[in-house]
Amino acid sequence: MNARWTLPAASALLLSACSGMLQNRVPEPDVYRLMPTSLHVSSVTHDAVLVVARPGARPGLDSDHLAVTLADRRSDVYAGARWEASVPRMVEGLLVDALRSTATARAVVSEHSAFRGRYLLQTEVTEFEADYSVGSAAPTVRISVRGELGIPSEHRLLTTVTGSGAVVATADRRHDVVAAYQAAWDLAAAELVRAVDGALERAEHP
Repeated sequence: MNARWTLPAASALLLSACSGMLQNRVPEPDVYRLMPTSLHVSSVTHDAVLVVARPGARPGLDSDHLAVTLADRRSDVYAGARWEASVPRMVEGLLVDALRSTATARAVVSEHSAFRGRYLLQTEVTEFEADYSVGSAAPTVRISVRGELGIPSEHRLLTTVTGSGAVVATADRRHDVVAAYQAAWDLAAAELVRAVDGALERAEHP
């Protein structure tokens, strides 16, 4: 793995124990974001409001770190790099944007909206990491999101949905790894949105 990317946990602890003068010399981390995925507009817009809840996340993914899996299955993070928000917050916004772009529902809102919806999408981020365990020089970025779509007012679960993407970075450099994150997210979002669209179609037109 490119040494410019990672920082072993022990080194991080040593840095945190240094004097204020030394800490001031540590550069601010670079902040990265993923762009909304542009998907094909659905052929049918369902006359319903879809609420997207804040996703949960598996242990190690509920932060703004860029997570890494090493060859011996150890977990680490990239040094000097952060997402613009925690992974759950970032995925929430990206999901809302992706579902809105397809016009699959009359309106798509976050759970913080003042408007109530008929359908609720609850998700969990199960993978969001750069995987070096396969032994290649560049990592494979893996993103997976699974969720449940239901009608809260009826206490009814309609279906489970999933979306995943795995993309090998072209090189072990920041630009290339973040580009692989974007490509993996685009794949995951497209699969999940297709599943939601199909479930809404079946629910609205049984």
